Amino acid sequence: MSSKSIRLLVAEDLPSLSEIEACCFIPPWSDSQLHSYITGDRFLSVGLWQGGQLNGFALLSTVLDEAELLQIAIRPGLRGKGLAEDVLKFTHDQLHRRGIVRNMLEVRSSNVAALSLYRRLGYQQDGLRKGYYPTDTGREDAVLMSCSNLPEFIAG
Repeated sequence: MSSKSIRLLVAEDLPSLSEIEACCFIPPWSDSQLHSYITGDRFLSVGLWQGGQLNGFALLSTVLDEAELLQIAIRPGLRGKGLAEDVLKFTHDQLHRRGIVRNMLEVRSSNVAALSLYRRLGYQQDGLRKGYYPTDTGREDAVLMSCSNLPEFIAG
């Protein structure tokens, strides 16, 4: 596998972000929404690049000393290789540097891999939103989680 780099996204990354968004989320967010996350002052947008291709990203909103993970995605076919953990560690470092002390998220209760990753990184369950997500057969709960100990990860 080619070497990877993780960095903050910039406006010129919008076409790549839009492309991976479309293959990971139904319905995908619009280019206008994605542009606001890349360029807005209250947002943190991170991309994982390999061989010149955007293969993962995280989008977060920030308010004062708290953040919320809005989306995280890894390109299909590359999941299960630790890339989401790499993106989250970089994200935690960026939040720590900005004085953010707490990160919140919600995740489908059926997303066992994501739940395991979040727990491994120090997230605790804060609550449950019953029937939050639509499914083909009805509704699914959202697990509410947060991490109040955002360590600084030293790249090495």
